[in-house]
Amino acid sequence: MSFVDAVKTCLRKYATFNGTATRPEYWWFVLFNFLGSLVFSIIGILAIRGLWSLALLLPGLAVAVRRLHDSGRSAWWLLTGFIAPWLIILLCLETKVAGNPYFTGESTVKPVGTVTEADLKATSSYCATCGKLRLPGQEFCAGCGTRFSNG
Repeated sequence: MSFVDAVKTCLRKYATFNGTATRPEYWWFVLFNFLGSLVFSIIGILAIRGLWSLALLLPGLAVAVRRLHDSGRSAWWLLTGFIAPWLIILLCLETKVAGNPYFTGESTVKPVGTVTEADLKATSSYCATCGKLRLPGQEFCAGCGTRFSNG
């Protein structure tokens, strides 16, 4: 997700506290908010900086709540903001797909390494060297590293 896309998404979901937000979406918006505050501080217009902060308070809280939802946590974890390093760690956690009550299926993150029974076919074979199951599309044995023949 690009900087512009993340900011547009956060501003479009101005006060949307349900759903999820990816790590890039959250951190790009934090950078946008920081840069805007920095520019208004350098210029010296405190009134506009105050309006900027006030205008972005609600979308900032909303994207933080959605980011916590993406990692499988409740919005109540924002109260741990008094322990700043702990909240930063929570906001940096990966997307949690399995067992996440907040996950709506809109994330582009796919679980890696998940194999179901539907993936196994009757043509699946076993490694002749170590006996480990060969999965479809596998060229080398995950157990011993033996290269499978094409047949």
